[in-house]
Formats: sequence, structure tokens, C-alpha cells
Amino acid sequence: MEKIRALVSKELESINRKFSSVLDNNNGVYGEINDFVFRKSKRIRSVLALLYLKNYGKFINEDAISLFMASELIHNASLLHDDVIDDSDIRRESPTLYSKFGSKISILAGDYLVSIAIKELIKLDNEILNIFLNAVSKMSKAEIHQFSRRGENTNLEEYLEIAEGKTASLFEAILESSAILYDLPRTTAKQLGKIFGILFQINNDLQDSSIQNDNINGVMTVRNILGIEKTQILKDNYKEEMRKILAEFKENRYRTAIEDLINGL
Repeated sequence: MEKIRALVSKELESINRKFSSVLDNNNGVYGEINDFVFRKSKRIRSVLALLYLKNYGKFINEDAISLFMASELIHNASLLHDDVIDDSDIRRESPTLYSKFGSKISILAGDYLVSIAIKELIKLDNEILNIFLNAVSKMSKAEIHQFSRRGENTNLEEYLEIAEGKTASLFEAILESSAILYDLPRTTAKQLGKIFGILFQINNDLQDSSIQNDNINGVMTVRNILGIEKTQILKDNYKEEMRKILAEFKENRYRTAIEDLINGL
């Protein structure tokens, strides 16, 4: 992953600088929120979008940096809310805001990050703003759906519907919005984000920490439905779909990096 991130390290640093310019730098709770946002993170959504744009030879301008920053803020906000839903004490190897300050502060902190993201997206384009608002709606509805089904059996269709909503929708939003900013084919970008997001969620649900958390909270995921062997087959099918999409891309180091991202899931 570090080799891949090195290809977009300059832009990732720009995103961090953008964080510093929009987040409140006061001490206390705001300082804790800042620490959380800057804490070790793969920034996988931004990395994928950056590789996608660089594959087309695009220069990453300030509008794109604002787009990526807003997407990361929305993702971080969803994690702050998830910590309350899942009663989580640890996130990114550190105590959660929820464990330190309780559910009310964690929820309000997430809302605060979303509000900043929306302010940045408004500056870009109304269509892009609507894409992200739609993504946030899908994320929320998927989380409500999953929470309401805790402790109950589910099927593969329902699982994939939830995965598409709570995870893939934000990947899809950042890729489609990137295509809009640079006048690139939107359908391909949306499909790239959607398939990668579902694959990312399936892979995440197979990690030991996620399995433990899901078991505690009674969340049924793909491994419960299909078992490990058939889940691997499902992952391979999605990877093959991703490779078909990438066949339309230019053959360069950025396409290779996206292929490496896929192979790492």
C-alpha cells in the first residue's frame, strides 16, 4: 500500500493541508476531532480517485483537493457515528471519541465534519453536492437497515444491498464527481467506484477485528451467508469485473497501481 500511496503522496499532503485550513484548531474536543481526522488512515477513497485521474494524465487542482477532502470528512463522520452504533472503544488503534466523551459528542462531532464537507462541496458544483447528499442518504439508510436486522438471518442480495449503500456509495460519489470535474466518462467512473466499494466491504468483513465486532453486535455478513470458500469466489468475481473496467484505462503505472489495490483485497 505504501508503494501505491507514494504515487499520490504530494496530493495526499495537500488534502492534509486542506484539513488544517477548514478544521477548528481549538483545544479540548475540537483538538480530539483533529487528532482523529489526522490519525493513521489509508485515505483509500482519495487514493483510488487520484490514481483514476492520473491514469488520464490530469493535473490535480484545488477543486479536486477540496472534493477529496470533503469525501474523507464524510467518511470520518460515518466512523464517529459507527462507534456509537457499535459501542466501540477503539478506532485506528486509539480510544474513540465515544469512549472519551460519550455518544452525544461523538454524534455531534460527526455532524460537524459533514457540515464542513457540505460547505466545501457547495463551492464546487450543485450536481456534485447532490451526488454526495444522495450518497450520505444511502449510507444512512443502509446503516439503519443493517441495525434493524441485527441478530437475524439475511441473504446475499440483502447483504450486497447494504454493502452498496454503506460503503460503495461514497466510493461511487467521489469517482463520479472526479469525472464531472474533469469531463471524463461518468458511467465508467461510477462503476469503478461501485464495484471497488463492494469488494472493499466484502474484504473488510473477513478481517479478524471486523469478525469479532460483527459477532458481538449480531451483524450477519457474507461469511455467515456463504462461508469462507464461496466468499472468496465472490471476491474473485468482483475482481474480474474490476479488471474488465480497467481494460478501458491507459496502460501506465497508475492503472497498475489500481490493479495492485484490487489484488490486495
